[in-house]
Amino acid sequence: MSKELEALERKLEIRNRELAEAHRHIASLEERLLKLKQYRRELKLLKEERRTLRKSPERRIGQVFLAPYRVLEKPVKKVWRKLHQQKRTSGNSVAQSEYEQWFQHHRSSTQELQRMRVEGRAFVSQPLISILTPVFDTPVPWLREAVDSVLTQVYEDWELLLIDDGSTATDLLGALPGVAARDRRIRLVRLKSHQGISAALNKGLDLANGEWVTFLDHDDVLEPDALFQNVRLLQENPGLDLIYSDEDKLTDQGFDSPILKPDWSPDFFLSCNYLCHMIFLRRDLVREIGGFQLQFDGSQDYDLLLRVSERTNRIHHIPRVLYHWRRSENSSASDVRQKPGQLEASWRAIESHLKRRGEQAHVAVDWRTHAFYVRRELREAKKISVIIPSFRGPESLERCGESVVSRTSYPNYELVIAKMGERDKIAKAATDFSQRILYFADAVNDSAAKNYAVAHTDSPWLLFLDDNIETIGPDWLTIMAEHVQRPETGAVGPRLINPGGTIEHAGLVLGVNGIAQSAFRGFPADHPGVNRQLQMTRNYSAVSGACLLMRREVFQQIGGFDQKLSSVLADVDLCLKIRRAGYLIVYTPLAKLCWDPSPPERSDASAEVIMRQRWSDVLQRDPYYNPNLSRESADFSLGE
Repeated sequence: MSKELEALERKLEIRNRELAEAHRHIASLEERLLKLKQYRRELKLLKEERRTLRKSPERRIGQVFLAPYRVLEKPVKKVWRKLHQQKRTSGNSVAQSEYEQWFQHHRSSTQELQRMRVEGRAFVSQPLISILTPVFDTPVPWLREAVDSVLTQVYEDWELLLIDDGSTATDLLGALPGVAARDRRIRLVRLKSHQGISAALNKGLDLANGEWVTFLDHDDVLEPDALFQNVRLLQENPGLDLIYSDEDKLTDQGFDSPILKPDWSPDFFLSCNYLCHMIFLRRDLVREIGGFQLQFDGSQDYDLLLRVSERTNRIHHIPRVLYHWRRSENSSASDVRQKPGQLEASWRAIESHLKRRGEQAHVAVDWRTHAFYVRRELREAKKISVIIPSFRGPESLERCGESVVSRTSYPNYELVIAKMGERDKIAKAATDFSQRILYFADAVNDSAAKNYAVAHTDSPWLLFLDDNIETIGPDWLTIMAEHVQRPETGAVGPRLINPGGTIEHAGLVLGVNGIAQSAFRGFPADHPGVNRQLQMTRNYSAVSGACLLMRREVFQQIGGFDQKLSSVLADVDLCLKIRRAGYLIVYTPLAKLCWDPSPPERSDASAEVIMRQRWSDVLQRDPYYNPNLSRESADFSLGE
């Protein structure tokens, strides 16, 4: 009963937190609404004043005197509007030129496409690709653009199934037969009535002849080498089940808003459907899991991919923009609020996925970003040894320890202070909190001190904590423990914010400006980050040892910290050994702490040599950081 009561109290705490977040979001919306009402009142007053002025005698007299000049008014206004429109168009072009120029530089050239066409005809394996495109009252020019993008594919073994989902637009109904007649590989299928996108896709699946299927929305556009890049990958990796690539938005001004994705990140995928477009799936696998489910219309692809991920981990990412998602007024590409049912369908899809996996968890929405976060039930609050290497002096240690004791709701932990240095010089430090003190005068660095502390404790879970960290909210350790209890998780890191209110740590990106750099460092703490990634639970190759939670069994399995390394390099090495052993590294933004780091140490050339020799592959290509992003700064901006 006691455990059940504790579980209910945790659920209540989580719900209260969600309610508080929702109230803050509502308050923000109400504030905007009040400002809008105020602007409307002011506009109404201005209109009334204008009407009064228009009826005044002074205005009538003025109109008489201005009559000779009115002759030139219309042509002058026309010229001014034309010049203003040209200036505005030029301004838009400049604003979007950075990505436009980058994309034009990185997309396949005409010569490359010609070589690909020849190469594709020589592939040993040339599977038929079924492209499924549900059609419903699509503007005809947009549908023609979508079909044109298929007709220009350099890989030629495809079929396009246009599934008309009971369209009523007369121009579309008249144009569809002609569109389908453009190529023998295009098939037009008509449903008797409008049944929804899942039903239309399932009809396409039933009729698909291809070994692989992919999906093209009726108003989107593929790159000419989209199919080729996927099929070329299959020549080298024939056992794959799911392939996805990068995408951007297609606007009236051109291409915009690229989504440059990481490799397969299961925790990130529970935060949002980042796979989205373009998706390549083995047809038989899609049929085996039951195709699309009608109750998830709006997020039917998210539900499908979650079920696919339960069957296979043979998932691969092509880091190229191969899909252009049209941003229109009614499209979720513009704003998820355009399709409010989509948010609920996504939430239900994640809930169903977690239930199928047997995970006791609750899914909530971050109302600022419309991303999701998962709060798992803590099956057992196992004892945690909070290991704090102390070498900055008693004041820093005192603040750290007191903040942990006074602001941590997790019920089962101990403080273990690993004192580095001579005992008589540091024994004077007085503390008001309960702790264990381990003296290790001969510690060569913090790695040695941490290993020593682990060897002299027996807790099943270990938290490594810098002595210049202070806690913020009481549930930080519980949130981290929810992840570390998962058998697939090797280590968990939180969001670390400096006293100035900006990010110090939100996961580590490898191979950027040296060995590693903190993601989004210097961003405001509540900034969404590029594609909302700063505020979403996701996987990284490494997290900072300034606050890192892991299981003892994993620590012992990988051999702990390498004492030839220290500080950040030791943290990265530890995490990469965890990754090599098959575990995930998880970053959770929900656990927040304040970190006032010491000035960076001088670089250790010999340690860097060790890291580059040991981890050359991942330093060259961090799987959780798209290779098209900057290698100068881990801010997720475009690279060269």
